[in-house]
Amino acid sequence: MAALMRNAGREVATRNPELDEAERNRIGAMIGIAAVRYFLIKFSRGKVIAFDIDEALSFEGESGPYLQYAAVRANNIFHKLKERQALDTAAVVAALASTPATSLTAGGEEADDLWGLVLEAARLDEVVDQAVRTLELSVLAKYAFGLAQAFNGFYHRYPILNEEDASRRSWRAAGVVYFRAQLTRALDLMGIDVPTRM
Repeated sequence: MAALMRNAGREVATRNPELDEAERNRIGAMIGIAAVRYFLIKFSRGKVIAFDIDEALSFEGESGPYLQYAAVRANNIFHKLKERQALDTAAVVAALASTPATSLTAGGEEADDLWGLVLEAARLDEVVDQAVRTLELSVLAKYAFGLAQAFNGFYHRYPILNEEDASRRSWRAAGVVYFRAQLTRALDLMGIDVPTRM
């Protein structure tokens, strides 16, 4: 664990040189714990696990830090929305009542992708029930990884902060609100915290 936390702390320092040592160590500990916990449950119960520190700590691919990074990315969207437009999560959701739904009902790839992200996020309770019934935690791990991948794909295809159309920006942001809540719940179930930065 100490080696994982040290390596994670070094990566955090490289990405965020302005952070003080105590904060780097705190975030490094969170990432190190996520790396171990996710690595140990991503395999089905019957498999022999050969722990690979580099694979476990990777910010890309099927790892705990990758999932944390997706949640941090979603959080950053809302930090920037608050800075730029004074919108917090509650304001984004409240604004939907008066936001035209044309970007959701017009069809097309964007509407399908947004609905796909929301529907995948909505599967969490079903997946948890399956994991409990089968005593197979890897089901939850695989689901969380797929959800993070879906969000990252959506994030790269459909900007939120730079979207000029207010209706599209609102619906995209609302989808991310739901995704973030569900991914955070999934991480919490695996004993993984979401750091403020990575």
